[in-house]
Amino acid sequence: MPRILSALAVLLLLSTCGRYQPTTGAGSDIDPNALSERFLAGLKAGEEVSNEVDQLAELDPGALAGALDTRDKRLAFWVNTYNGMVQYLLTRDPSLYDDRSSFFSTPSFTVAGRELSPNDIEHGIIRGGENRLGLGFIPQFFPNKFERTFRVKGGDSRIHFALNCGASDCPPVEVYRPETYDEQIDARVRSYLADHSELKEVDGEEILVTSPLFSWFKGDFRDHDGVDDFLVDYGVLEEDNKDIKRQYADYDWTLETGIWAE
Repeated sequence: MPRILSALAVLLLLSTCGRYQPTTGAGSDIDPNALSERFLAGLKAGEEVSNEVDQLAELDPGALAGALDTRDKRLAFWVNTYNGMVQYLLTRDPSLYDDRSSFFSTPSFTVAGRELSPNDIEHGIIRGGENRLGLGFIPQFFPNKFERTFRVKGGDSRIHFALNCGASDCPPVEVYRPETYDEQIDARVRSYLADHSELKEVDGEEILVTSPLFSWFKGDFRDHDGVDDFLVDYGVLEEDNKDIKRQYADYDWTLETGIWAE
């Protein structure tokens, strides 16, 4: 048993130690946020984006870490990159969506020299290193160097209403900019919930029918003191009825690319 524990300790140390050190100067002449914005804008316009894809792949990880020096820069970059990656891959080969589990878990898009899957970006970075199946309560135990460098500490529950995974019920893709990130994503949350939340009376009892995203990622909403307060903060419920019974709608996983914010 002691040998097993020692081996696990070594594995943990090897898998979690170290980060890429932020650098400036050589290799840092590209603004990664502007690059992610051009990537999405090109996809929306139906233009060729191979140059942007190559530039994202060739970013220096240290220079990227140095450029993403605020929380809003980091969130805007990775949300844009995730959405762009999904749109890029699925418009080129829609058959990838036939096996959604494989699509989300297979590394197939390179950023700063690291081949990443949609799950890697969503859970390992944007959600701050949360376990994919942990409902927002269980962290990843063996983050790699790339995830340790770029993960958004504490995550941001609002991203669940900004990330587009290629399904019909996903929120529309918006180009997020660091200087307006908070304003943009707040508006996106309100818009999405207005379309996906409804108060109904069932057997004489009022219930809220809303998105299953709240059920899948319940723990993430602790940054707003829980789901109840999140729904109040974004105008779905009032303080005096925030304890109302909730029912989660079915999620439409039908493949639908090209859902763009107006």
